[in-house]
Amino acid sequence: MQQGLYGQQLTLMEELKAATYLPHVHLQETPFFQALAACQLPLESYVGQLRALSTLHGVIEKALESTNNETVVSIWKSHMRKLPLLQKDLRYFEPRVVPDIKESVEATLTTAEHIRLQSLEQPEMLLGHAYVLEGSTLGARVLRPLFARAFLLTGQDGLNYLNSYGSEVETQWAQYQQRMNALRLSPEERQQMVLAACEFFAQLKTVFLTLYPFKPESKTFLVTSINPEAGRHPVPTDSREVKASIQAADTCWNWFPYFEARYGERGRRFARSDGVWLATLCQFDREQINQQVRWLGRVLSTRGMPTLMLQIHLEILFEELASAIPEKRSEYEKLLDAAAELRKCRNRYIEEDQSQALTDAFNRAVGPEWSERFPHAGALLVSAVADERAGSVGTVKNIETWMTDSARFPAEWITAVQEILTQAQELIARSAN
Repeated sequence: MQQGLYGQQLTLMEELKAATYLPHVHLQETPFFQALAACQLPLESYVGQLRALSTLHGVIEKALESTNNETVVSIWKSHMRKLPLLQKDLRYFEPRVVPDIKESVEATLTTAEHIRLQSLEQPEMLLGHAYVLEGSTLGARVLRPLFARAFLLTGQDGLNYLNSYGSEVETQWAQYQQRMNALRLSPEERQQMVLAACEFFAQLKTVFLTLYPFKPESKTFLVTSINPEAGRHPVPTDSREVKASIQAADTCWNWFPYFEARYGERGRRFARSDGVWLATLCQFDREQINQQVRWLGRVLSTRGMPTLMLQIHLEILFEELASAIPEKRSEYEKLLDAAAELRKCRNRYIEEDQSQALTDAFNRAVGPEWSERFPHAGALLVSAVADERAGSVGTVKNIETWMTDSARFPAEWITAVQEILTQAQELIARSAN
């Protein structure tokens, strides 16, 4: 534990501030912030910053929320989450289809993976990372008008993250300081927390050095700009295809309200990242595409998303891509073939007219209010039964558990879910005999 000028012991927050002073200064002196002050920062750099912070906040906040470590739990509060604000800012810039800076993405993903592994072994170190991010709310008051001026932003548009606590910044910081200083830590635990904070500042500096300046050839489209949790899989290089893929995912999202109700905003991000990946498959032959789509269908189905959802997604994706780039329509038609293969696989076990009859009976049983609230729910349940028969083990149990939750659905709905599953399974059993 460090001591102050006259030998008094420093509080935890004082020790953190003293230890991170120079790393903080070095971060502020990067060309990124110099260009910002001179109103010369490119939009790619600002949006790249939002994407990088979205990835890092996502990893850190998920780890903070999932740990059972008592020290961490006593500090972390749900109102400290900044990821939703970053996502809101990124949605504002979506229409501009801003490319990524590939070196920045790599530096960010490397840092995120390091933090993730570190949090599993020493969860208290997460509080060192959180200290850096929480402290940035103070500096944001200075940066916000600079970004607003540089990119002609008004109100909250594109600036939500930089105004996370509004007029409550000082109050929230004082409460955070109080919680941190009340911790009873061993010297080793304090040292690890301080080390994590200093290390994180250094990692952020590396990220910001890649954000500006950057080479023109560094600009590209990567999946992390769509979904920071999606890893490193390919996306189209044509911005029109990226935009069309995102639109298709959102249309599919709206087609199935079940999607939003169960998976929330995170589900939308994965629908988008899956969509841009599906668009890249068009460069391959039909059999390769079908093989990849069957694989994705099995993965999604066992996670509660029956292949009917992927089939509809592919059909919508074809329409959006063909509309955006008509000259490649024949190439995009391969997606329709893959969608037809998914339908054909289900029809081996339950034919279309049988599925429709079961779905109609389900809708009558749950009544108009619930059938309108969750359209296509019956069809999803029938699809789950067929998917499981085709080899996607656990599909029925996964969706049944969610759709028979009495805290979410009335008794009539739960009975109807159980009945349609039973009837679909009996149909398949009779067909097999």
